[in-house]
Amino acid sequence: MSPSIARLLSARGIAPSAQPHLKARSGLIATARSTVGRWFARSRQRRALREIAERNDFHLLKDIGVSREEAFREADKPFWRG
Repeated sequence: MSPSIARLLSARGIAPSAQPHLKARSGLIATARSTVGRWFARSRQRRALREIAERNDFHLLKDIGVSREEAFREADKPFWRG
């Protein structure tokens, strides 16, 4: 917990022993934020892969090491699946 948050809580009369739930909550928020960020990135990547496959850009597909069918199969996955 940052010193400024600890000071704010102390000023409001919240004892340090009552603060562990805040660490758990901030950890949960950080995990959720990371997960959503990963989902957005995955969604963008799959959209770009679909565009490459639809354009029949065989040179670019060869450069990244996937066939057109593999590109479509990967692009069709939902963003939450790894």
